[in-house]
Amino acid sequence: MPGRRFWILAASLGLALTCVAADPAPSAPKPAFSLPNIEADTFAPEEGGKVIVALNARLQIKDSSINAKRIRFDTRTGIISAEGNVVYATRSLRILGEKVTVNPQAETIDAYDVRFGRSPIYFTAEELHIVKGDKTMRGVRMWNSEPDPLGMDLKIREANYSEKQDWLSLHGVTPNLAGVPFFHLPYYGQEGYQSIPYDLYLNTGSEDHQGRFIRSSFLMRTTPTLWVGGLLDYYSKSGVLIGPSVRFDSWKKTGEDFQWKGRLQAGYINDRGELATDDYGRTPGRNRGFALGEINGRANNGLEIAGSIFAESDPGFIRDFRPNLINQSGIPQANIEASLPYAGGYLSASLTAKADNFQDTVQKLPELRFDLPQNPLGLDGWQQRSFISLGYFSERPSASLPLAAFQSATLASDAWSTARLDAYYGLSRPIVLTDWLTFKPVAGVRTTGWSSGINGTGTASKVIGQAGFDLEGLATGSWNLVADKWSIDGMRHTIRPILQYRVMPGADRMIGSVPMTERSVSSTVLEEVDLADRLDAASTTDTQVARFGIRNTLETRDAKYGTRELLRADLFTDWRKGATAAETGRSDFNVALQLTPAPWVTLGSSIRLPNGGGAPLESIQSLGFNSGDFWKTSFNWVELRDVTIARQFIWTGNVRLNSIFSLVAGLNYDALAKQASYETIGLVQRIGNSWELEYGIDQRLDPLNGGHNSLGFHLRATLFKF
Repeated sequence: MPGRRFWILAASLGLALTCVAADPAPSAPKPAFSLPNIEADTFAPEEGGKVIVALNARLQIKDSSINAKRIRFDTRTGIISAEGNVVYATRSLRILGEKVTVNPQAETIDAYDVRFGRSPIYFTAEELHIVKGDKTMRGVRMWNSEPDPLGMDLKIREANYSEKQDWLSLHGVTPNLAGVPFFHLPYYGQEGYQSIPYDLYLNTGSEDHQGRFIRSSFLMRTTPTLWVGGLLDYYSKSGVLIGPSVRFDSWKKTGEDFQWKGRLQAGYINDRGELATDDYGRTPGRNRGFALGEINGRANNGLEIAGSIFAESDPGFIRDFRPNLINQSGIPQANIEASLPYAGGYLSASLTAKADNFQDTVQKLPELRFDLPQNPLGLDGWQQRSFISLGYFSERPSASLPLAAFQSATLASDAWSTARLDAYYGLSRPIVLTDWLTFKPVAGVRTTGWSSGINGTGTASKVIGQAGFDLEGLATGSWNLVADKWSIDGMRHTIRPILQYRVMPGADRMIGSVPMTERSVSSTVLEEVDLADRLDAASTTDTQVARFGIRNTLETRDAKYGTRELLRADLFTDWRKGATAAETGRSDFNVALQLTPAPWVTLGSSIRLPNGGGAPLESIQSLGFNSGDFWKTSFNWVELRDVTIARQFIWTGNVRLNSIFSLVAGLNYDALAKQASYETIGLVQRIGNSWELEYGIDQRLDPLNGGHNSLGFHLRATLFKF
């Protein structure tokens, strides 16, 4: 399909004509115009010699030229009319047409049955009119390669460009394949000749529960900053899904007091098909829907706003109808946060609300906070850090965390709500002991109060002290090792041993009496060491913490980027003294390795080893090869033995066969189910430089959802890709 250059040319149909319309006209009208430079086979006067007619002629005006079978020049008005195999050329444009009329005095051009462009992109139009830079074209068709009735073309009823407003609009846009239209855009507009919307998504296939389907998403630009469109899907068993899609972006508009960008898409369906149970064994209702969006804003005074929403009527909606959105969605909830620089720190307000009736969410309704980052205290080398926050929080049991699990995770016997006041103040002083060792003592105190405890208790408070230090070393070495085969030009090794220690008296108080307004939900990363960085005073129960870690980096010189990382090896573990003997001891041992011996190969390993030895609780091994533009592939082996048990092999590959076709393939193998959970193979066809068609066959099996599986063919069309 046509490429980016193709579409930008379509959007800027009259851009190259500007030089013609802008040719300087005489500063004052004259009674007659002198004869321009004309070469012809024959000349003939008309209307008493006031009109000159030249046959098989060539006319030259400034930087423009006209070749035609017949050229007519009116010495009274300066108007030039050319007919018959007209070739009109400027420094940046060449038009072929049947008739062209140029009026340099009025700065107008009128052309009919024209053709222009440059291989492989060509335009044809029934009419072209330019008036002082404003351009109008009617009956436009844009062709990839030579105009061919059996090829692909884009038909545009009318195109307009206003030079004063710098606004381009297209009316009645219809792409055609072999003369058959397959999409229609009633209107499209954009500012100037900048980026063009690219959102048209088509996908077809088959699912067991939904049947054969056609999925589509589209966006249409209506103002310089607003795109409006929708989702329209058809499922042979489930019915029709429909919903809006909106995108707004003023991020690049300079000089605005406030800049925004955001997106929202939503869908609704009355599902007539077979309803599969969700992750919690529940059967959803017939009326199903979802909404997914995000927003970001910034002002000249430093105010920033960020928010997102993900809501679905049941946990299986995205799985059943829009699986391509799984990587974009997270925990169903609504969030928004605003921050503003103030008094050397930041004022912020945040809101988190439930967006469903099944997901576990601690709601902030809302939380107001002031953070003072680490800054000089004014004494010799001392630094201070503080924050204060006031918020209202609420949580209740849910399908993902029913009452028994809710009590275990939160220590609350039922739903709770409370206001919380939380404050911290701390001091530190970095001390450079040597050029390879830095020591920083740390001290602080955190005070928290709750308007209501849990399990029937009243108001409560908790005070936690903090004392400790950060110790960090640095050692480097370099060698003039050269290995051209591996693109290695010298080596530099950097090692950073790290030791952090905190003692926190009072952390083991009020356990089970006050609500945990924020809980850590990840078991794969180590908890924060510093008291000021911890999520919540109620969930902070360690009275002592020590972290041991080593960061290793091996680098070489790179002509393009300056340095290239050859090896990265990070090792970290914690020792903690908790409120009970069961909570005291060493944490898991986290190891992260990445080896890039050459730019075309990368090996990675991430391992979490349990305290006391044994098989890794989490292991992710990866191997990737990348030849650049020709081919790339990756292999991943994932093993989880903690909260979720999983063993999966994941492979993806992409081979560029030529300048038009690429082969893509993927495989997910579930070693527990002993079968492939996902297989796909497809062919990507690039038409021009912007359009892409991907044809493929997919087989999907989800053993975690009652054998939910599908086998289908997909066709994805991407337009306006750039």
